[in-house]
Amino acid sequence: MGTGTVDSARGESLVKLLSCAALALSLAALAGCTTDQGMLSIAAPYEVPLDARRLDLETLSIVRDVSGSHTGVTSVLGVPTTAGPRLEDAVESAIARGHGDVLTRANVTTTKWWFLVGVETITVRGNVIDLPEMP
Repeated sequence: MGTGTVDSARGESLVKLLSCAALALSLAALAGCTTDQGMLSIAAPYEVPLDARRLDLETLSIVRDVSGSHTGVTSVLGVPTTAGPRLEDAVESAIARGHGDVLTRANVTTTKWWFLVGVETITVRGNVIDLPEMP
């Protein structure tokens, strides 16, 4: 076995090692997580005239399992850019999708990830109720 073959094998081994290290670093940099923030019994991004005594639960229009979200870029190269996404915008998005007035039994989650740019998303999922007009 000549010295050229040994040097070639070492070079290939080094390239494989550096490739694996670069891949591991890339995966670590593209890290993220999703966290369950809890449940809201009822949510609306604006004031809702709600008189439970006048509601007929049998006739309410309910759209189940509606989701809404709001995303914000929170940092660029580690420098903060904004305060992040807003819960009220996520709730408003869900209510608009369900064509109603309030969101009930809303599960709230946040997802954060970063790779040179930090991004955060707030997602709400629940039931949208269309309230009747109050006199």
